[in-house]
Amino acid sequence: MEMRKKFTIFTSTFVSIAYALTKNHHRKLVLKEFKEPFVSLFLCTMGDLITGIVMGVFISNLKMLPALIVLIPGAIGMRGNIFATLGSRLGTYLHTGQIQPNFKPGKILNQNISSSTVLTLLTSFYLGILAALIAKAIGLKVSILDLLLISVIAGLLSAVIMLLFSMLIAFFTYKHGWDPDNVTAPMITLIGDMVTLPLLFLSLNVVIKLGDMIKISLLLSFIILTLLTIPYSLSDKAKPYYRRIMRESTPVLLACGFLGILSGTILGGKVEGLIAIPGILIMIPPFLEDGGAMGGILAARLSSALHLGAIKYEKKIPEEVLRLFLMLHILGLIIFTLIGGFAYLVSKTFGITTLPLHMMIIVSIIAGEILILIVNIITYNISIISFKKGIDPDNVTIPIITSVMDIMGVACLVLVLMLMRII
Repeated sequence: MEMRKKFTIFTSTFVSIAYALTKNHHRKLVLKEFKEPFVSLFLCTMGDLITGIVMGVFISNLKMLPALIVLIPGAIGMRGNIFATLGSRLGTYLHTGQIQPNFKPGKILNQNISSSTVLTLLTSFYLGILAALIAKAIGLKVSILDLLLISVIAGLLSAVIMLLFSMLIAFFTYKHGWDPDNVTAPMITLIGDMVTLPLLFLSLNVVIKLGDMIKISLLLSFIILTLLTIPYSLSDKAKPYYRRIMRESTPVLLACGFLGILSGTILGGKVEGLIAIPGILIMIPPFLEDGGAMGGILAARLSSALHLGAIKYEKKIPEEVLRLFLMLHILGLIIFTLIGGFAYLVSKTFGITTLPLHMMIIVSIIAGEILILIVNIITYNISIISFKKGIDPDNVTIPIITSVMDIMGVACLVLVLMLMRII
């Protein structure tokens, strides 16, 4: 009875908020708040379908190095973690007037660029080692040397592209009157998805053809470069923004990388069933990244609100936050329907084996709405707790959310597929 009472109160609160949103004086604001994330998530879905096509078309390449499937979710997620976090910080700096929306060099911008580059290098090594060890443990064919080089080369190449787009998106949206918090996380995630997977397959094809001596020489060069950055990153001589970003972000990114590799492990364990229905693989990138992007939107909005004093910690979740939760669930119904439908159409267009249209949509919506519920609860609590402890939510919330969403998204999707006896 107590549980039913709580559920009734929770439901009635959401219904009252939904009704309030229809009032005339709220409509303009609501439409703006709904339109901006919807546009960015829609574009994110379209871009992620390109990633899904790459996954479906080049799935045969995994036969050269099956362990790569373990690395893929972690590598894609890490690009979003590092650079969506950069975008979130830029949004906060713009809101608080610490930077202007231009590329003029300055200590804040320079230190954010250098820290993001170093974090990419460190985490690429970390993910490569972790993926190789776990792939070997679950019985997949693996070459540690090859997987390390693929991870680092793809990471460095993607960092150049991601830095440019992260700044472009934050500055462009702010200049044109959009709230960067509504746009940076999904759009940067989109670019990360579109860039990372092709670069991983490109790196795979390059590395496989190299001789052992060249591979070892390249790896040693990357190791030396990485080791040179560590002492400075940890020292008090490091510049303040750089030092804070490195000290707060590194432990979180390492933990998130582990979660990303675990999601790859779940895929690795079901690799035969997934390869048999490649249409599902096309759905996975947009499903995971839209889930993470929604968490990123919520995290960025909460972070800015906390910095500006618009919301404070309360035992009862503020109505403003509940409104954001509701908005994400409504967005989810639309976005996850599109994901299932578009994945089906793409599969049919390219002659890829897939599920019937209604099954693709049902699987996507059920798994997606479960995922959004998890997103809302975790994002709110991490944002509030980190802010209370004096840690900048911009540095920790998005990496944690996107990584948790990777493993939870894969788990939700695989669970629904198993319950429906599809795999």
